[in-house]
Amino acid sequence: MVQLSVSDAAEQLSLSQQRVRAMLQSGILRGDLIGGRWLVDAASLNAAGKPAGRPFSERVAWGLIDLVQGKVPIELSQSERSRLKSRWSALLASEDSVRALNAALARRAELSRWSAPDPGGLLEDNRFVPSGKSDPRSGISVGDYAEGYVQDVDFDDFVGDHLLVPARGPENVVLRKVHRPVPVPLPWLAVAADLSDGDAREEQQAALLLAQNGPRA
Repeated sequence: MVQLSVSDAAEQLSLSQQRVRAMLQSGILRGDLIGGRWLVDAASLNAAGKPAGRPFSERVAWGLIDLVQGKVPIELSQSERSRLKSRWSALLASEDSVRALNAALARRAELSRWSAPDPGGLLEDNRFVPSGKSDPRSGISVGDYAEGYVQDVDFDDFVGDHLLVPARGPENVVLRKVHRPVPVPLPWLAVAADLSDGDAREEQQAALLLAQNGPRA
């Protein structure tokens, strides 16, 4: 049996590593947990199936987010907008819309995980836009934890100001760096995409957001 690391499996499936771990825990993927680390049965990747289409670039991903909010993304051409509307309809019609959303928007931001002495302090910094479990629309209450977006021009100063260090175990901060201003409040589709990176409970909340807010585009 050929086994892969979680990072290799995530790359082959165009998914986040956290999503792959959730699939292992739920039995969608087969694998062995050895010494606290998963090894993925390579043969089970075919059973999991790849979502159709490649992940959007950051520019196109945020264009879709704008379209779904009812805005006109001026950075996209008319033909790009038309293709995005078709892809959005296909995403909603897929058997696993949460997984399809996760794959399509995988490159919306650069994800990193950190440890902070005071994660609550990040939530009070106006350079930080809460998302995922830190957004009230997630319906998940998490103490001593912060998840959200920071624009690239503020990122290094933000990390230094809050004494963040790369997580070597369970993180208490998840940052997503983007190369554009972050809208406030964060569009619901971005929150749903961030929840789709998480565990089964977060995926359930992502599905709920899709059901409550789709299919506008």
